[in-house]
Amino acid sequence: MSFDFPDYPAPFQEMFQAALRGEHDGCFALLALALESRLFPTISRSVPQEFPRRIPKHIAQFWDSTPPPDDILTAMESVRLAHPDFTYHRANADSARAFIEAHFGTDIAALYEACPHPAMLSDFWRLCYLHIKGGVYIDADVICHAPVTDITKGAHFKTLLPYSVGNPWCLDNDILIYEAGNPLMQHIMETMFHQVRAFVETGVFENVWAITGPGAMVMGTMNWIAQQLKTHDVPFKEIDSFLTDSGIIFIPHPHIEQALPTYSHFAYQQTTANWRRFRPNL
Repeated sequence: MSFDFPDYPAPFQEMFQAALRGEHDGCFALLALALESRLFPTISRSVPQEFPRRIPKHIAQFWDSTPPPDDILTAMESVRLAHPDFTYHRANADSARAFIEAHFGTDIAALYEACPHPAMLSDFWRLCYLHIKGGVYIDADVICHAPVTDITKGAHFKTLLPYSVGNPWCLDNDILIYEAGNPLMQHIMETMFHQVRAFVETGVFENVWAITGPGAMVMGTMNWIAQQLKTHDVPFKEIDSFLTDSGIIFIPHPHIEQALPTYSHFAYQQTTANWRRFRPNL
């Protein structure tokens, strides 16, 4: 008989089983309860380093058009200037597509092109780009108040997962920091591929957030964690240490806001360039 979390207390046993099956409600419920009960590891300061050594000191950003609007360009420049010891790359819709086709092939590039909103193109590209390059992704509409090392100082991880408390709780993708080829982030990327492909094949469009954004982050993360716990027969009491040893750390989004506030106001937010205002013509 396969391992099905037999020593896990209710309701965790049922939630991990649901996450293993890739069920939407189970994945979101598990994220909230596991973080609220401190079952998953959150960031701690224990090592004398400013930035994890396995992760390149490289920052990537995206804006679909060239050049970006003036207010966005000012924000992006604030990120670049705050990180003089990091390399920096800014992609646009065309260069992102070329990168994806070069590294993932024409089928995945076609999925990228099928994304009907620039925010989805950005979501898609950032996971592909960091899978190959590793480093830091920061949304274009972030005005940098302090370097990202203010967030990572003294912490050891391979991938840092920001989360927000709300209805539902979610994993944010506006700031991403992880090593190239990270298996969890690869699974999230492949989850996103699957969800875009389902949209292309069925024509059913839920929303940007669910298909390529934080929704894909939650679904991919919870499913991957459940798979790993089952594969390695991890007892309930050892979940925190197993995930820590795997290099996975969660961080509350307000901790990131201290250095990289993500709620500034920009002109594009009043237009359909804001994904929250987008309604596809299918």
